[in-house]
Amino acid sequence: MRIDWKTFVAGAFLLALAYVVYLPGLSGAFLFDDFGNLPPMGDYGPITHAWQAWAWITSGFAGPTGRPISLASFLIDTRVWPASPYVFKHTNVIIHLINGVLLSGLSYALARGFGLNVRRAGWAAVLTAGFWLLHPFWVGTTLYVIQRMAMLAALFVFAGLWAYVAGRLWLRAGKPVRAYVAMSFGLGLGTLLAVLAKENGALLPLLAWVIEAFVFDADNRALDREGRGFIWWRRVFIVLPSTVMLAYMAYQLPMLFSNQTFGRDFTPFERLLTETRIVWGYLRELWLPGLHDGGLFNDDIALSHSFVQPLVTLFATLGILGFVLLAALTRMAKTPWLRALGLALVFYLVGQLLESSWLPLELMFEHRNYLPAGLMFLPLAVFLVQNTQAGQRWPIWLALGIFTVFALLTFKRADVWGKPFAQALSWAHQHPDSARAQSYLANFWEQTGNYPEAERLLDAAFAQHPDDLLVLANRAFLACDMNEAPPKLKTALLDLAQHGDLAQNVVGYQFDTFLSRLQTDCTVFGPNFGMQLIDAALANPVVRRDSTEQRSLLHRRALYWLKQNAPENAFHDMKTALLLPGTDPSSRLLFVAELASANQQALALKLLNEVPSPLAHISGWSMPDINRRILRDAGFFTESEAHLRAQLAKDLASTPHPNPSPTRGEGL
Repeated sequence: MRIDWKTFVAGAFLLALAYVVYLPGLSGAFLFDDFGNLPPMGDYGPITHAWQAWAWITSGFAGPTGRPISLASFLIDTRVWPASPYVFKHTNVIIHLINGVLLSGLSYALARGFGLNVRRAGWAAVLTAGFWLLHPFWVGTTLYVIQRMAMLAALFVFAGLWAYVAGRLWLRAGKPVRAYVAMSFGLGLGTLLAVLAKENGALLPLLAWVIEAFVFDADNRALDREGRGFIWWRRVFIVLPSTVMLAYMAYQLPMLFSNQTFGRDFTPFERLLTETRIVWGYLRELWLPGLHDGGLFNDDIALSHSFVQPLVTLFATLGILGFVLLAALTRMAKTPWLRALGLALVFYLVGQLLESSWLPLELMFEHRNYLPAGLMFLPLAVFLVQNTQAGQRWPIWLALGIFTVFALLTFKRADVWGKPFAQALSWAHQHPDSARAQSYLANFWEQTGNYPEAERLLDAAFAQHPDDLLVLANRAFLACDMNEAPPKLKTALLDLAQHGDLAQNVVGYQFDTFLSRLQTDCTVFGPNFGMQLIDAALANPVVRRDSTEQRSLLHRRALYWLKQNAPENAFHDMKTALLLPGTDPSSRLLFVAELASANQQALALKLLNEVPSPLAHISGWSMPDINRRILRDAGFFTESEAHLRAQLAKDLASTPHPNPSPTRGEGL
């Protein structure tokens, strides 16, 4: 990218400024999904061997691919667990800066494609990337450790698109070999790497098609200009993978009319309608950011049940259709910033295709805009650059004003993210109807010993959300601490254990933690309440469809049996749990060790003999299968099992056997 020294200095300054404004947020804590995804890093001890690294990289469960590239990136931060969140967040900030550099390269190439000269294209690139880089909307993505997955997907998409656009420019300049190499690697390798970081990276070819339509082939004359060879290349590298992506969405389309919830509180049709309003909320935050930080709690969003319920849904839908029409009209515009406007709008909407349509995901998260909004400020940048004529200084002052406002807002939000208690207070204030936000704040009050305030928040949340298991679990923790429980809490816990969505990560984690608490020092609910709660949860239809949650509950019940000196019952539950699909090899050895620790060596050996290792028979090449192959080839569990068997045999040999009772007819 050819730029003059002034542009380079301006870009470097914006990168440094972005780094500085994020510094207050580095002192923040891990949050929610961080605890679900990161602790397995320590499953096999400190990562000092290659097989341990590969076992971690292939252990992902966050999506169909396992997101191995994202998991590999966490090895930059640490090889042990637990670890400090500071290093993870710092790496996220660096990745954000790298994304800004890649976006500037892509924006420069696009500006050249729109016909701007080298100097103006350079300034357009700096402005586009600077506006995006400093925007406060990305604080919640950058400082939420696990959202590195979204950031890395964007990194490879930006890099892939930059290579593609640069190749298109080289093709125009009569350098076909260089052009086809850049375009092929950009889209092919870029898509592969982006998908292995997070699944929405599969949108890269479709986004390239959008750029092709608005920048290089707006008049549909690519065949005349580039020839038939390029048309065939485009069919293979853009049209074919885009068609596969669209076919997948079409395959999922029938769920719109199924009237099923798929484990959510809404149907796919209700989700699609609600997303029209949510997208407008995203756009408002992008165009007019405020002091507030939306945070991670969005369970207070009112659903749209039809186009007129609420009526704003109809206007939101019409507004999005209006955007599409506007983009279509600007496609043939001669003015670069107008064509850039159409490109930015369609790029944004296509970028939201997977996460903001009818697929049954949670309704809203800010990080879903990180990639789609990449070109959001390109039209403004091109407009300002085009209007920077001799004697016209207002575009410069406007740009400086925007940078200043964005930097101050980002600094303010980052500061809140660096102070977990202040963050909890802010989120609870912004989301008074969110059960999650109120529960999160109550946890902090409980930790500081302010039980009355925690009780007030949780009781109010329970009154407003009587079916929210997360609220109930937190209220139950508080009851344990206070050694006093409201009369209806026990019944509500049993009822929601039997009917709540325990397969949801955060809820399942809280529920299991509460069961552990009941097993140790919580007696306020009476004896054996933990067993009653487990039995109720095992009857839950959601749990019966989720082998992971079943296994967790059966294991927890087995520990209760051992505590009650009922080892045969514990053995039965452990065996049942291990025979469920998806058991990892460490669970088998853990259960055996727990039996042995309870002086049940014979049952422990029996469990080893009756439950085959999950590594014994591996078929297929999914990410979990690859993970099992790595563990099998490393021999870690084989050696551990051999050592465990030897120790069990030694213990059994040294244990005196009771004398047999005399049989009938024998003298005494």
